[in-house]
Amino acid sequence: MEKIKKLAFLFFLFMMIEKINAQETPIIRKGLLRVQGTICTAYLLSEKESSFYLHGNLEGYTSSKISLAGEIYYNLGNPSGSKSAFNYNHSLFFGSSYHFTKKNNDLYIGIQPGASVTKISTDGNSLALAQTGVNPLLSTLFGYNFFVNKFFHFFVQSRLVIGQHNFDAPKDLSEFRFSAGLGFNINALKTK
Repeated sequence: MEKIKKLAFLFFLFMMIEKINAQETPIIRKGLLRVQGTICTAYLLSEKESSFYLHGNLEGYTSSKISLAGEIYYNLGNPSGSKSAFNYNHSLFFGSSYHFTKKNNDLYIGIQPGASVTKISTDGNSLALAQTGVNPLLSTLFGYNFFVNKFFHFFVQSRLVIGQHNFDAPKDLSEFRFSAGLGFNINALKTK
């Protein structure tokens, strides 16, 4: 417990020194790169079942208002461990977001087309064998970032995924996903 207190104190001290030494250069600007990884919770709307994903994101800002991002979701299964509608449902997205920024606050909305790699579960579907399929997806997202300093930010993101598994038997892939955590960032471009 004592080590945790010392680490927390050192982290707080680092943050305060960083704040005192901070330049007036805004954090959210052209050239900002954000990287984050977390565990995402999801709810498959048609099957009324929950699942978890390992979620990774890489985002680059073309201005303080526009960014381009690539995101990947690796399906980890459902929390109960019971049989799911899909053996796996991995997905990849790429698209842009519009940001409403004020100081270190960043509220954003975006749209990202993508693709999923899915394999339907044979249990309860009257299938002897299931194929792996690649399916188109469309996704809208809404999120918020708080930039603590030029190195770290906290984030929360919600996403609505729309699509359909088109192999073996049609299955709706529409899903609501929620992610939150700590991310890392660097400003890749120097200011003038």
